[in-house]
Amino acid sequence: MALTPAEKQRAYRERQKDKKQKEFKKGGDAAADLFLTPFSVFAQNDPGIDDLINYSSLAGFELPPFVDERDPEEFVLDRETHGDGDLFGDAKGALGRAEATIGILQDVALLLAEAVNRYKRQEIEARLSELESSTEKDRGEAMKEAVRLNKMLDQLNKQVRRSFPQWKVTGV
Repeated sequence: MALTPAEKQRAYRERQKDKKQKEFKKGGDAAADLFLTPFSVFAQNDPGIDDLINYSSLAGFELPPFVDERDPEEFVLDRETHGDGDLFGDAKGALGRAEATIGILQDVALLLAEAVNRYKRQEIEARLSELESSTEKDRGEAMKEAVRLNKMLDQLNKQVRRSFPQWKVTGV
């Protein structure tokens, strides 16, 4: 018996849904089935990974090495702080660990930038308040300093954008 157009469409949608679920179970990367070399093998021979290790040590921390295919869960230092939930979704192996690390480092950079921004704002605003209540400086110098400090605040109001290459391949 022939299928109606509606039944054909429903079957097509089911096939698409199943395909997306299979891709997601592979780690969320649509290209995952194309990767023959484990990321840990690639990472051991890639000079960019050495640079990554050197730069992170400049900041005073070490990233987990990508020398094996352990999952990101195995590198969590304080599991009690983060709870028992699924921290990394479907991230598996060294590649999943690298992708999870990218997201975490972005969040860390954002939180640190916000904290530094708040600190500088508070300090600059405190200097502006001191200028307003000060009688020691001559009025002309105080105005120049206030203009300079307000320009600093204006600069801190701006957002900074940093471009990254795409690292995830989704349903193509």
